[in-house]
Amino acid sequence: MSTAPTPPRQHRYRRRADMPLLGGIRPPIALLLVLLLAVSAITALTVGGLRVDDTPQAVRESHQYAAEDTALSLRAGLRENTADLLRSAARYDRAPAEPAEVLTALGRAYRKWRGTVIVRPDTGRLLAARGETVPLAGLDLGRVTDTAPAPLLVPSAAGTRLLTFAMVSTVHDGRALLVASDNLRLPELATRDGQTIQVLDTAGTVLDTTGAGLPDEDARQLVTTALDRVTARPAAPAATPGAVVSGSLAGGADPRGVRRVAGYAAVAGAAADPHDPATALGLTVVSTGTVDGRAAGLRHPALGLAAAGALVAVALLLAWFLRRTLQRPLLRLFLEARRLTRGELDRPVRGPRRGEAGRIGRALEELRRQLLDPARPPAAPAPAPRRRRPGAALPLGLAAAVVLGWSGPLLLLGGNDGEVRVPTQVVAGQRDRTDNAADRLRQALNEGYADLRALAPELATASVGDARTLLRTALARHERYRALYVLGPGGEVLARAGEEPHRTGPGALGPGGVLLLNTSGREPRIAARTPLAVPAADDAAPADVPVDAPADDAPPAGPVLVGEFRTDFLGSLLDRPGLGRVWLLDDRHRVLAANGAYASFGELPEGRARGVLSTVSGGGAKHAAEVVRTGGDPVLLAAAPLGGRGAVARLGWSVVTAHPVSWLHLDQNRADRRAVLAGMLGLAAAALCLGWLYVAVGLPLRRLTASAEALAAGDRRTVLHPVHHDEVGAVARSLELIRQDLERAERERADRERAGHRAPAAPAF
Repeated sequence: MSTAPTPPRQHRYRRRADMPLLGGIRPPIALLLVLLLAVSAITALTVGGLRVDDTPQAVRESHQYAAEDTALSLRAGLRENTADLLRSAARYDRAPAEPAEVLTALGRAYRKWRGTVIVRPDTGRLLAARGETVPLAGLDLGRVTDTAPAPLLVPSAAGTRLLTFAMVSTVHDGRALLVASDNLRLPELATRDGQTIQVLDTAGTVLDTTGAGLPDEDARQLVTTALDRVTARPAAPAATPGAVVSGSLAGGADPRGVRRVAGYAAVAGAAADPHDPATALGLTVVSTGTVDGRAAGLRHPALGLAAAGALVAVALLLAWFLRRTLQRPLLRLFLEARRLTRGELDRPVRGPRRGEAGRIGRALEELRRQLLDPARPPAAPAPAPRRRRPGAALPLGLAAAVVLGWSGPLLLLGGNDGEVRVPTQVVAGQRDRTDNAADRLRQALNEGYADLRALAPELATASVGDARTLLRTALARHERYRALYVLGPGGEVLARAGEEPHRTGPGALGPGGVLLLNTSGREPRIAARTPLAVPAADDAAPADVPVDAPADDAPPAGPVLVGEFRTDFLGSLLDRPGLGRVWLLDDRHRVLAANGAYASFGELPEGRARGVLSTVSGGGAKHAAEVVRTGGDPVLLAAAPLGGRGAVARLGWSVVTAHPVSWLHLDQNRADRRAVLAGMLGLAAAALCLGWLYVAVGLPLRRLTASAEALAAGDRRTVLHPVHHDEVGAVARSLELIRQDLERAERERADRERAGHRAPAAPAF
């Protein structure tokens, strides 16, 4: 037997070049290297290149949220004032009254205006007045028509006054102009040390201020800049209803390194609404303060650079490892199979020893021997292994474990480290915003009670049919009620609108005020109740008595009017961005409403809040806040009682908020989130490329291994079809050619044997 010469080395490399560039085992390995190097660069730039912000975003946002909350409260107050005045005036359209009677009834129901007057719009003649003098000098009352004008801000000797208008029907003078005057004051907001909240008009005039005064020119310059930003941004008709124009900014640092920050918000909504009373006023709320001392440093300043360098080493290691364990054995297998198809059978097959490539190499060696000796019997089938061999999955799994070893520590950095420092301004801002949320609830409940007091005198003299009409009209005008109804002296329903009353009978009667109708059930039922016979107000009382005046203590002598509040309406008052989870609790600390899912009358979900809750419920503090780092992920907790004055003062309810520290926009949280993102990108790159290798190479190689061993064991009938034009497909094509050669050799041998049996016997000599 002649020995064929060994092909030159360059011939082997030319055969390797026949492999496809866009398929097979090379592209995923190359892509894995490129992606991991890209992730390392991203890690170095985003995590390693992060610098400490001396004005943390969380501090700036705390002032922005304070301005937004204040602006929303002001807007709600302006709308409520206008709506209350218009509704009160509309009640006299069917039954005109004397001007003095109108003002007296208005004072009985609402005690929030400093002065009210009724004048003739054409002549300006004063028909009735109550409270302080209303500044009407300089106003063109002749322009007033049946449509009341928007509220106006006018100067007066006592300061700037807000005038609200409505047209009312009088007995002798027909349609007259009802004007209510009040000073534009900020809500009773809680402010932190060094914080200043101001409301300004378009000219920059400060209408009201709460908190500390502006100490320097830099602070006043920040306020001017914030005002310019609001006025320079036009209203957007397509903006989301309820959205506000707001933002934050930071000033320069003084010689001590202290930097002043400001948050601003327009009182009018971002959507252009000509019917909104706040639109024409052009008011802006600005909250200013200083950054708390030195900015906190990052916990791991060199984390990004170290992780990036480690990932470069991991990428190079994996590329070398996969090339050595998968790519090179498969290419050697391809060359050996191609050699056999060319008839070069003199040398044994020297393929890899392990994995699917090793099993295919041993099958090729057996096929080489069968090609050399067609009469050689096929090898016995290999016994089925007890356990499935990992094969190509083993190096892929090891590669995935290496990438996971790099990504795992980064994924564990979620900003929940107990050492993350929370600036004191952020803690104080959460405390104050919680108090403001309680104030919004208190005002909404007291306003609802005041609306019932204003409606009660009209219902007292109305027939049953008219009472139903009045209740339906009031229910349509107010989104806060789910049901309005009148109960008789025995607790029976005389008239109603909306849903069925929750409670009737003698037990439903009682003194006026805000109350909880049930103590268990699927949904808390909060209601306001007032007798139909509202006692006369003391005309000598000051006109600036707040709307949340105390509730009636005496039990009603006759029918009562009850309005049940919608729970989702109360929940919407608690829903504010950046406040976290918010709960309304009763005096037994059971949940009545929340800005998310909750269990009615259930325990407070955040059990760690009991500490701050006991601080305020015991009467020791008006509000409280603290960062709790034990018992789970760090969380910023705050609590504030509804308290105050008015119908809800004696309920003992409170508001609790919980804001996870990991949600705060702090430098350390930002670094941790970027590190987590880098870890996820590394895992995604590994999953993509290693999964590609397993699907495109590992699974076809496993199936080809079974086919090659079956062919070596004598299966000449199964045709081997290459699935892809890659290394595995090239080996499959070579095996198919070998199968055809063996099948042809067997046919030729069988033909020779049959021809030998049919040959005649040789003649004898």
